[in-house]
Amino acid sequence: MKKIKLFFMIALTATMASAQTTFDLDWFVGVPSGNVSITIAPGDTVRWTWTDEVPHSVTSDSGSQEDFDSGILTGSGTQFSYTFTEVGVNPYECDVHSNMEGVITVDQTTSIEDKFRLNISFYPNPVKSRLTVASLFKLDSYKIYNILGKMVAQGAANGNITEIDMSNLQSGMYFINATSGELQATFKVTKQ
Repeated sequence: MKKIKLFFMIALTATMASAQTTFDLDWFVGVPSGNVSITIAPGDTVRWTWTDEVPHSVTSDSGSQEDFDSGILTGSGTQFSYTFTEVGVNPYECDVHSNMEGVITVDQTTSIEDKFRLNISFYPNPVKSRLTVASLFKLDSYKIYNILGKMVAQGAANGNITEIDMSNLQSGMYFINATSGELQATFKVTKQ
C-alpha cells in the first residue's frame, strides 16, 4: 500500500511540476513590443485578445521556429490561441499593422519562478518620475532598495501593470523587488 501511495504522490508531483500555462496578451494598435514578447516553456499556450475594433492578425515571421497564423480577425474581445511545442524563437507580427510585432521565445524553462522572472518588463529606464512595471502575472507588491541594500520605498501593486512613482528619490541606481504571491523578481533601474 505504501508503494502505491508513494508512486501516486510522485506522479502527482511530476504532473504539477510540468503543468502548462496559458499566457494572455492584449493585441491592439500601438502595443509596445515589450508587452507582447515573452519567454515560455514547451507546451505553454499564448492567447492574444484584440482590445480595439480594427482588424489584426497574429502571424509568424519567416524564420520563426513554428508556423502560426490567426488570419485577419476584427472586433474587441476576439481571441487567437496557439500552443508552442518546440524550443526556439518565434518572431511574429500583425499582417495589417507592421508596427505590431513581438517575439515568443520557447525555452526549457522548468519552473514558474523562471517564467515570472523572465516575463517582467519595466520602462522607461532610466526613469525620471514614473516607472511602469508589467508582468504576465498579477503583481502584489514592490520594494525599492538603494545600492547599499536599504529599502527606500514600498507599495502595493495593482494587477499586471503597475506604475511606481520614483519622483521623490534621488538620482542613482535602485533595485526593485516585485512580488506575485510567493514569486519574486529583482531588477535594476537608474533614476535620473
